[in-house]
Amino acid sequence: MIPDLTNASDATREYYALPEDIRSTVSAIIGNPPRPMSTMEIMLAIGQAIAEERPPCAELSGDDEE
Repeated sequence: MIPDLTNASDATREYYALPEDIRSTVSAIIGNPPRPMSTMEIMLAIGQAIAEERPPCAELSGDDEE
């Protein structure tokens, strides 16, 4: 569910503009409702995002070599 964004920050608006499946994954990682995260938790979330992007990026870079 998307809340009323009338007085929301730009970051909040951009977050809710993301597809539902991405927001669901984010909620699974950091919890819902969001809570303050430690530096290590932020690093973990970024690392997980990078790790999930590596296989698709590797497939794309393999296409360039042909």
